[in-house]
Amino acid sequence: MSESEPADAEPDPFEADDPPKPSKKKAFIAIGIAVVIAVVVFGVIFPQLVDWDEVFEVIRAVDTVDLVIIFALGALRWVPAGWIYSLVLPGLSLRRGTQAWVATTGVGSTLPGFDLVLRVGMYRSWGFPIERTMSGMFLSGIVEMSTKLVLAITAVFVWGLWRLDVNALAIAGIAAIVVAALAVVVALILRSEEQAERFGHIVQRFVHWVLTKFKRQAPEDLVDRILSVRLEARRVLGSRWPQAFVAAFLAQLLVYLILLFSIRAVGIEDDVISWADVLIAYAITTIVTSIPISPGGVGIAELTLVGVFTAVAGQEVSGLATAGVLLYRLSVWLLPIPVGWLATLRWQSTSGVKLFGGSSTPEPTAA
Repeated sequence: MSESEPADAEPDPFEADDPPKPSKKKAFIAIGIAVVIAVVVFGVIFPQLVDWDEVFEVIRAVDTVDLVIIFALGALRWVPAGWIYSLVLPGLSLRRGTQAWVATTGVGSTLPGFDLVLRVGMYRSWGFPIERTMSGMFLSGIVEMSTKLVLAITAVFVWGLWRLDVNALAIAGIAAIVVAALAVVVALILRSEEQAERFGHIVQRFVHWVLTKFKRQAPEDLVDRILSVRLEARRVLGSRWPQAFVAAFLAQLLVYLILLFSIRAVGIEDDVISWADVLIAYAITTIVTSIPISPGGVGIAELTLVGVFTAVAGQEVSGLATAGVLLYRLSVWLLPIPVGWLATLRWQSTSGVKLFGGSSTPEPTAA
């Protein structure tokens, strides 16, 4: 079987149309918002916290070997991230999963909204039907978001133990109970069609109630959609979910190590900002940037990280912390952009599909 052909060609329970192309107007608005945020953060807020000349001097003094390690870890992170894509979409190879992740991450960090249509286009050109494409995207999102929640709870718990903070431990305990309850609900839904249908009716009534308050038309087929998602999740993740979560945790671990190594590379020792402090800062930033305020969290991630580090270690380390955060962001945010765009252009040249228009139903291409 060629790499372009999905391994499982049986009929899918989903019925979906090609998703609409993203609005260029909305994309430009989002870019404008990102530019404003970046100007305010880096041009107004940061100059009041740090001396940019000092920050750049610290970065220039970082050892070359440290820089190589930081960027090598940044590139290595792409593999487990792409592995998630291949696990939730049977028939997609690790190479193409990684290619799709890098491409959509690079494009999404510069043109909000176009990462989704690019990923759909890639999957379709590789021979996957739209319903399988959308289910793969949905399941990868579930795996990644679940991992972030577990990471955040773990970070708060570890930090509470490290600092002997009872409030942090209490927050982590409550959050863990909530997440565990949700996990039980999901397990019941996956195990029993009757439970899934019952849950679907509850969701249907809740959504109808909410949308009615806003005088909006509620969808009437949510129960069928939930049952379809259940079937797809059971089929795809039935034997693969441990691997999917291992891949997701490995990707998160590598990003945390990049942040930790970046902080150490600029000269901040463990007695000033500990590994547990770095973990809680990373977890907070991961949750904050899950809200799509700006492409790739530009401006938001930097401000959050420096804010947490300054709160932990004091204003006197803000310059060093800013230098370390910038190194980290160069590795995890900036590096995928040029590589992702090159991967996108290469895919366009081999598939004949145009990202901004052209063929809307790509023809499958050979490996």
